Amino acid sequence: MWVLANDFAAGSSLWDLDLSRNKSLRTLKLRALSVNLDDPPDTTSSFLKHILSTITSSAFSEIIAIYEDHHFRGVEPWSKWPHLREMSRAERKKEALFYRSHFKLFREAQKVRSFGLVLCASTSGFVGEYPVQVLEEAVAEEGAKRGFGDFLFEPSVMYDPQRTCLG
Repeated sequence: MWVLANDFAAGSSLWDLDLSRNKSLRTLKLRALSVNLDDPPDTTSSFLKHILSTITSSAFSEIIAIYEDHHFRGVEPWSKWPHLREMSRAERKKEALFYRSHFKLFREAQKVRSFGLVLCASTSGFVGEYPVQVLEEAVAEEGAKRGFGDFLFEPSVMYDPQRTCLG
């Protein structure tokens, strides 16, 4: 497993990252900051494609994208105790559409190397399963619209309230 937890602000050293020496790499874990839509899409897509192009392990099969409290609009993470704020059904649907847009990036990366995708809500237990519901809605809507034939398996969602996805 390789955990890529930096963002593009770290500089060109990330572009020098080469995973070809790891011959048993099965899973690449990416914090959502590494796959951030605030970065120019071409930069994000190119970076992920670059990383995938360096993987030579025949065991490689999945990417786990990790989303934390502050990635969800319905979560107020900066208070002493992170909590959900009231959101209408329309706001929740809009948030799921935002996460659906991440699939475009992962579909582009599929052109370099096939992988399965797992979306991990690594959030505090105080917010409950709201982040999981948002990600599940995003997967369901994307599946209904485009399907997932270009992935090794249909993306799944996992919930890790203890923040151990990076474990």
